[in-house]
Amino acid sequence: MRHWKPQAAYGRWIALGLLILALGGITLAVIGLVRRLSGSPEQWRIDIGAFGLLLLLMVSLLAAVWAAYRWIAALTLTYDIDRNGLYIRWAGNQASIPLEQIVTIDLGSGPVFLPLGLFQRVGTYWGRAFAGETPLYLYATQPPRDCLIVYTPDAAYAISPEDPEAFVQDLEQRRSLGATKPMQPALEYSRAFHYTFWHDGTVLALIVAAVFINLLALGLIAVAYPSLAPLVEMRFDATGELAELRPRHQTLFLPLAAFGLSLLNTAAGLALYQRLPSGARLLQGASVIVQLLFLVAVVQILW
Repeated sequence: MRHWKPQAAYGRWIALGLLILALGGITLAVIGLVRRLSGSPEQWRIDIGAFGLLLLLMVSLLAAVWAAYRWIAALTLTYDIDRNGLYIRWAGNQASIPLEQIVTIDLGSGPVFLPLGLFQRVGTYWGRAFAGETPLYLYATQPPRDCLIVYTPDAAYAISPEDPEAFVQDLEQRRSLGATKPMQPALEYSRAFHYTFWHDGTVLALIVAAVFINLLALGLIAVAYPSLAPLVEMRFDATGELAELRPRHQTLFLPLAAFGLSLLNTAAGLALYQRLPSGARLLQGASVIVQLLFLVAVVQILW
C-alpha cells in the first residue's frame, strides 16, 4: 500500500483561525458571566445581557468543536492505494473506492454547486457537491476545478494528491495487477467523532427541543429578574395557597436542575442506544417533558 499526502492549501489555517476566534468567544463569555455572578447571590447581575453571554458561550463551544474537527480533518487527510482500492482517510474516518469500479479519472470538474457555501471550504473541501446528475463527494484541499475527479458508475470523488501525475500512474499500475479480494464502496466513520446516537433524527430533534425549552425558561427569568422582589413565591401547599417565600436567585435553580436532568438522560441514552435505541429515544422524550414542566413552574413564579 502506498501513502499519498494532499496538496498544501490555506483551508487548514482558516479552520485554525475559526478555532481561535471560537476560543476567544468562550473566554469572553466566561469572564463576563463570572463577573456578573461574583459575590453573594443577592449581588448577582442577572438580566438580558447575562442571557446573551450564555448564548455566546454555547454558540462558541459548538463553533470550537466544529472548527477543531475541520482542522484535524485537514491535518490528517491522506490517500492510500493498494491492489484492491483507493482509501481516503481523515480524522479516523475512511472512504473506500474499489479500483475495479473506477471508470475514469479526469483533471478538474465543471461548474460545481456547494450547498453549504464557504463552510464546505473550511479545513478541506468536504461534503457533497452538485455537478450535473452524478453526485460529487469532496475529499480535497483544492477547489474541484483543480482536483482529480475519480468516477465510478454511481458517484464521483474529488481528491488532490500531492503529485497528481504520479498518483494516477500508481493507481493505473495497481489496477492492471488485478484485485486480490472483492470489495464494495464504503464510508466508515470514526466513533471518536461520529456515533450513531447523534445521527438519529428523532434523538437530535428531542435534544434540540429540550435545549430550546431550557433556554426559553432562562430567557424569561433573565427578562423578569431585575424587576423581581428580593423574595418571590416559590412553594405552594396542596390547596394552592402560598406556603413559602424564597430569595429570587433560587428561580435560576429550576432551569439549571432541568438541564442537569437532561444531561443525565443524554448520558444514559448514549450508553443505551446500541442495545436499545427506542429506550434511548424515550429518555430524550422524557427530557422534553421535564423541561416543559419546569418551564410551567417558571412562568407561574414570574407571573
